[in-house]
Amino acid sequence: SAASDVYKRQVYDVTGRSVRTLVSANLNAGIHHVRWDGTDDAGRGVASGIYLVRFVADNGRVNQVQRASLVR
Repeated sequence: SAASDVYKRQVYDVTGRSVRTLVSANLNAGIHHVRWDGTDDAGRGVASGIYLVRFVADNGRVNQVQRASLVR
């Protein structure tokens, strides 16, 4: 893995539609914290429900999806 790599974290609704790109940047290796405020890319609040958060790094060799619940 390179010392600096493209790191992406995106939020999708359960239909697979991209809701918000939280991070898409070159970051150094290490621990990074990202918080989602429950808004879409246009800054509008999204509905309560289940969302999928996808993490991609290391030129796609790391690709993880986690479920998240948004409760308003």
